[in-house]
Amino acid sequence: MIASGEAVSENNDLNQFHNQLSHASENLGNKPRQACSDSGYFSFKDVNQVSEDITVVMPTQKQAQKENNIHPVKPFDKEQFQYDSDKDEYICPEGKRLKYVGAAFSSARKMAYKSAGKDCRGCPHFGVCTTSRDGRKVVRMAEESLKDRLEDIYHSPQGQEVYRLRKQKVELPFGHMKRNLGAGQFLLRGKKGVDAELSLLSTCFNVARMMTIIGIPALILKLQGM
Repeated sequence: MIASGEAVSENNDLNQFHNQLSHASENLGNKPRQACSDSGYFSFKDVNQVSEDITVVMPTQKQAQKENNIHPVKPFDKEQFQYDSDKDEYICPEGKRLKYVGAAFSSARKMAYKSAGKDCRGCPHFGVCTTSRDGRKVVRMAEESLKDRLEDIYHSPQGQEVYRLRKQKVELPFGHMKRNLGAGQFLLRGKKGVDAELSLLSTCFNVARMMTIIGIPALILKLQGM
């Protein structure tokens, strides 16, 4: 069922997740326990606005790139460094620690961590991991704890099950509108007109789904009782 639909002028889904989730919650009169989307919606600022009691199942863009083999993770990419939240330090693949050294690039939203120069100079991977004799540096974003939490949820068995269901369900409305309703393109122009047309198409889809789920006689009875 389609709980909310809206036309936007942007050519991507960035910064749309929280808005669409809010619209759907308002229309349903209830907040969902889970919300799922693909990585096209991923934005730290946007996801951070979602209520903490809603579990967000969404791969980060890095996860999506890795799964699609667009940018394979290299042996000494930052993703291979483990963050120790108790000590606020990173641990490199060789077990050496990178300590917090201050803000990176004069930004309070970016924290720099650096290893001891002698650790790197004596490492067999010196020259591959880093060429700096002062040590390897990694930068941590202020929102990185949110990213880590999202990645853990997405990788969990429950997260993968929810995401598989999303893949099964998300294409059905588009296929029904385009193929069965013949709506290959919008006929009206302007946001108000397109929103109205999308609402009509969504209603047609929802009626068809209710006919399938509860049957036509039961649907007629429910509509008569409204």
